[in-house]
Amino acid sequence: MRIRNQNGSSTTSFIMTAIAGAVVGGLLTTAVWQREERPTQEAYQDVVAQTQEWQQKYAALEEQFQTLQTDSSLQQKELQASLTQANEALESQKLDYEQQIVKLKSQQKKITVTKKKLDTKVVALTETAEKQKVVLDHSKALYQQQLKLQKQVEKAQADVKKAQSVAKESKKACDEFKSGTSWNWVSEADCEKYEANLAVVDNEQAKLTALQTELDELNKKIEIAIPK
Repeated sequence: MRIRNQNGSSTTSFIMTAIAGAVVGGLLTTAVWQREERPTQEAYQDVVAQTQEWQQKYAALEEQFQTLQTDSSLQQKELQASLTQANEALESQKLDYEQQIVKLKSQQKKITVTKKKLDTKVVALTETAEKQKVVLDHSKALYQQQLKLQKQVEKAQADVKKAQSVAKESKKACDEFKSGTSWNWVSEADCEKYEANLAVVDNEQAKLTALQTELDELNKKIEIAIPK
C-alpha cells in the first residue's frame, strides 16, 4: 500500500529504508550475539550487500505490483469501454429495429389500402368486361341480322327489277291489243298477263319496302346499342 505525504509524493523509499535498517540491525545483533564483539568490516559489507539485494528484490516486486495494477486498471477500463460500446450498439440496433417495425407497419397499411383499391378496380373492370362481352355478343347478333337483311334487300331489289322488266314486256302486247291496229297475234289474255305481272311487281315492291324498313330500324337500333 502507498502512503502519500502532504506534497502527494510516494513514501515507498522511506518504507524500503526502514526495512533495510531493520534487516541490518537484525544482522548486527546476530553477529554480536554470536561473537560478543563488534562486527568486522567484512561482516558489515556482507550485511550491506544483503540489504541492497533485498532492496532490489523489493523494488522489483514493487514494480511488478505497479505494472499489474496498471494492467488491471487498463483492462478494466477497456472492458468498461467495450461494455459501454456494446450497450450503445444494442440500444442503436434496438432503435433501428423499432423504426423498421414502424416503417413495416406503415407499409403494411399502405399495401392493405392499395390492395382494397385494386380489388375494387378488379371488380369494376370485371363488371365492365362482362358488360362489354354482353354488348359484343349482342352486337355480333345485330350485325349478323343486319347482314342477312342487307342480302334480303338486295335480292328483293333484284326481284322488283325482274318483275318490272317482265311487266314492261307484257305491257307492249296489251297496248297493241287495245289499239286494235297491230298485225301481231295479241289478245285480251296479254292484258290479263300484264295485269298479273303488275301484281307481281307490287308484291315484290311491298317485300322490298318491308325489308328496307326493317333494315332501317335495325340500323337505328345498332347506333343506339353500339356507341362509336
